[in-house]
Formats: sequence, structure tokens, C-alpha cells
Amino acid sequence: MWVPETFVKAVISSLTFGIVGLLLTLAGFKLFDWISPRIDVQRELSERNNIAVAIVVAAVILGISFVVAHAIS
Repeated sequence: MWVPETFVKAVISSLTFGIVGLLLTLAGFKLFDWISPRIDVQRELSERNNIAVAIVVAAVILGISFVVAHAIS
């Protein structure tokens, strides 16, 4: 396990891993959006106020975030 020696290194590593985690989560969501072309998430949420799609998207983002967090740590 890597342990930073100074506070500055700890902050830099936290920011780096945070940015990597956000980018991987965004890439995972874009992959989900590409895999499911029949669901137009933006239209369903903005025009139709479809709560079911919002719940599915939230579950997908949480699942991807869980996997990314465990992969990074």
C-alpha cells in the first residue's frame, strides 16, 4: 500500500484519484448510454419527467461509482 510522506502529497494523490474516479464514472455512464440507444435519457428526464428512468440512471451511476471506487482503492 502506498502511503504519502507529506500532507501535500496526500492532497495531490486525493485530487488525482478523485479526478480519475470521476472520469471513469463518466465513461461508464457514457458506455451505458451507448449500450442502450432506445432510451433517450435526456428527453425522458427533461420533457416527460419520467421518474422510472431517473431511478434507473441513478442506480447505474451508483453501481458504476461503487465498482470504480473498489477498483481505485
